[in-house]
Amino acid sequence: MTHGEPDTLDIRRAGASAADPQDRNPSEYREQKVSWLELFFDLIFVVAFDQLAKRLGQSPDAGSLLRFGLLFVAVWWAWAGNATFAARYGNESRTYRWGTLAQIVSLGMIALTLRADLMDTGSAFALAYGANRMIQAGLYLTVARRRPAGAAFAGRMALSFGAAAALWLGSAAWPGDSAAQLGLWCAALLLDVLTPVLVRNHSGDALPHEGHLPERVGLLQIIALGEIVTEIVGGSRQQPLDAGNLIPALAAIVTALALWRLYFDQARSLPLLGARVDRRLESMLAWLYGHLPFTLAVVVLGVGLGHGLSAAGTAGAAGDQRLVGASLALALLTLAFLRWNSLRVTGRFFPDRTVPALLLGAGLAGGLLLTDLDTLRTHLAVAALTTLVALISATDPVTRRLGRLEERMLQRLEEGDQPDSVADALDDAPAARTADTSP
Repeated sequence: MTHGEPDTLDIRRAGASAADPQDRNPSEYREQKVSWLELFFDLIFVVAFDQLAKRLGQSPDAGSLLRFGLLFVAVWWAWAGNATFAARYGNESRTYRWGTLAQIVSLGMIALTLRADLMDTGSAFALAYGANRMIQAGLYLTVARRRPAGAAFAGRMALSFGAAAALWLGSAAWPGDSAAQLGLWCAALLLDVLTPVLVRNHSGDALPHEGHLPERVGLLQIIALGEIVTEIVGGSRQQPLDAGNLIPALAAIVTALALWRLYFDQARSLPLLGARVDRRLESMLAWLYGHLPFTLAVVVLGVGLGHGLSAAGTAGAAGDQRLVGASLALALLTLAFLRWNSLRVTGRFFPDRTVPALLLGAGLAGGLLLTDLDTLRTHLAVAALTTLVALISATDPVTRRLGRLEERMLQRLEEGDQPDSVADALDDAPAARTADTSP
């Protein structure tokens, strides 16, 4: 697995100019670590997730859930745009640094508008998000002009981001939270989400870095998991610190730890490595898109757990229980999908027991929607369920074998010996170290 060391950046190949790190051979492997600027950019999402969580917690009805989902997808996609650009073209160029600084300003304005009613802030949100899309379009347009070999992909991405920006900016002319404005937002997001799939055949020379992007994605999951702790502390603040509050709060923290273990136990770079050596672009895109529902589920789970603590013993606790059950089921289903996607990259059959455990866990979590438990029993049941599934995954021999395969492939790339295929590296994987794959 890869671990970020912001003070040891070196993404230049020998003889390359520091002024233009984008000028490189895409087939040549280079180390690329997360920079301090990227860490600062990602930390903006601590505020964004917190604002979204507070917005949902105020009134978790169907309409609020739909608006929350729409805003969450927009915020997540703003993060994904920056992360994938850096993973494709490097994070040392002046273009990327200045573009990221500008995006941080736009994200700060976006965060300011997230908690308030869209009737009052919808136009401001649309303008801020449209500016963010324009910056992203400018970054890809710069790449298209400087790298003729990759102009087809970068130019199409720039066109898509520009069209999405026009829809966002145009939607600001409509009344806030109106059907017309929300419809334009949906159209713009659909354009953003579908573009990487539609232009994937042109992305061969702009594949994301196999170590850098999983590291950025992992950092975002840590931020989302940290939001669970924030919600737990906030919910407990309204209750006395006695056993009736401390025990369910402790169970909620254990749930967050179990989800952390479940996520980071996985071989998170395999789909990107498969795209590099086997051109399995679909698996890479499935890996990236799969993180959207997982991140959303974790944030919603935090809201459910936190509000369950603050509403313990009241009629509102039942609604929080349903929120916890549904979000945990979605999180476990997404983890099962990500695990299956990594297994599919290997092209081999493994007697994996983690995927069935995750699917069964998702079914049991969904069963909370049909039961009537109080806050204490709900939190204890959720903690026991996630901990059990995490233990099954941690002790599954396939978990270690996938991690060993990923480690061996990265090692060979660093040595300049790119395997011909994932199957080739799999045959050679037993020679790799057998260290634990968790961070």
